[in-house]
Amino acid sequence: MKNIFDKLKFYILNPSGFLNKLLVKFNKLFLKKITINGNVYYSYKGYIYPQYLNKGNAVSFIKNKALKYCVGKGLDIGAGSWPLPGAIPVRDEELLNAYKLDIFEDGSLDYVFSSHCIEHLKYWKKALKLWVKKIKKGGIIFIYAPHKSMKLWLPLSPWVGEDHKWSPDFLILKEFLEELGCEILSFEPERDIYWSFYLIAVKRYDRIF
Repeated sequence: MKNIFDKLKFYILNPSGFLNKLLVKFNKLFLKKITINGNVYYSYKGYIYPQYLNKGNAVSFIKNKALKYCVGKGLDIGAGSWPLPGAIPVRDEELLNAYKLDIFEDGSLDYVFSSHCIEHLKYWKKALKLWVKKIKKGGIIFIYAPHKSMKLWLPLSPWVGEDHKWSPDFLILKEFLEELGCEILSFEPERDIYWSFYLIAVKRYDRIF
């Protein structure tokens, strides 16, 4: 009974949270698992997606390119179970996470790599400012993120629910990184086979905020 009461109290105090839960459940009605020529896919609101998109390990689809730029001492923020080889994994822990990197001195890192993490960050601008602050001049920011054409990764969709706080946009990230004193080195705004895009930036100068 206490759990039920606590849930009711939460929803009364957080009507938007209650609405979000309803929307996620409603969206699940449109999700179907299907088989085509012996291969498993998911059908969702008129789109068909391969099963491997629901298996994790996004880094495996960008690893080779990332390792060309992410050299030296660096972090994999949001590493999960599949950190970038050679990177220090940063997961969601109390003293070390996307918003808290106190154990690393400002301007001390060669790179920050992040794969399928930034969409989980409600305060992503705050996080990016910190990441750029921690890398040295000439250091690399490498972001790999879900492409907005992948509907099952949008906020409140059946696969991610409320875990994804926003849908990353290439132009928005590019412009913000440039504001932080970075120059875009390489990018691919279109989706790859993992329905994701990447953006690589180099820190040219320090900005004071």
